Amino acid sequence: MTEILIKKKNVIMDSQILSTLQACERLTDFRFNHNLQPITGKGNSLEAGWLMHKYLEAYYRSIKEGIRGQGAIDKAMAKGEIAIREGMDGNGLENTPVENEKHPNGQLSRVGSAYVIDTFLQYCQFYKNESWTPLEVEKVLNKVIYEDDTLRLMWKGKLDLITDTNQGIYPSDHKTMKQNRETLTLNNQFMGQCVLTEARAVIINKVGWQSSLKAEEKFKRVILSYSTARLIEWMDIAVYYANYLVSLNEQDYWPPRFTHCDKFAGCIFRGVCESDPNMRNEEINLHFKVCEPWDVSDGED
Repeated sequence: MTEILIKKKNVIMDSQILSTLQACERLTDFRFNHNLQPITGKGNSLEAGWLMHKYLEAYYRSIKEGIRGQGAIDKAMAKGEIAIREGMDGNGLENTPVENEKHPNGQLSRVGSAYVIDTFLQYCQFYKNESWTPLEVEKVLNKVIYEDDTLRLMWKGKLDLITDTNQGIYPSDHKTMKQNRETLTLNNQFMGQCVLTEARAVIINKVGWQSSLKAEEKFKRVILSYSTARLIEWMDIAVYYANYLVSLNEQDYWPPRFTHCDKFAGCIFRGVCESDPNMRNEEINLHFKVCEPWDVSDGED
């Protein structure tokens, strides 16, 4: 009898890919197969969050190297200046002004780079006596979380911090936000970080942009805990979507999921989907550009 060998499918996923696939198949195709990005560049929320991450990365990297206090702040300020000048894609900060911009109703519309710096300095002052010891800073980890005769799934993640809190070693994720919102445990990124580090909890290091709030209201650290059963269930879900991703690629058919079109500020590709099928390429060429392929090593907030 002749043995029939089936080639194993190797799938690499991270929280960005999984969450996007769960939201909309066509969006997944546009973002990760065609690498499309608006010609106007990345939005202000993403840029400002990225810039804060750069300051915090340099700050905690210095602490990891034994430099604390003003020395760590000075190193972070120097790295931040470079980040402001270069931006996320080497073109400067395309959608981040120097000063904050507000809506006519008084709400913050665009966070300015000067305010990012001011918030970072407030953060350093607020946590100047913290007992955290950074063990890893901006660490990319990967782990095969499932394998059978036909599929191997590797999960990748970029962790902002792995820190010894004196009450345990946990992954920590920086999150910037304009409003105080409940932090849900139903999050692919957080569960993936627990699986990668074999931890049962993750710390969400919240950094608020609200100028009217006191420091203790702007800077919060929320611990999210997970049972082993929940993490096993999450890995089963990831395997299901990995198989689904394989089938989508094999069929090269990426249907839209209309329940996602109006979420948050609205999908950036909504205008494309609202166009007639024979006009969609023209709509894409008018409003989008091809960017570098997604790489989890670059990170994204």
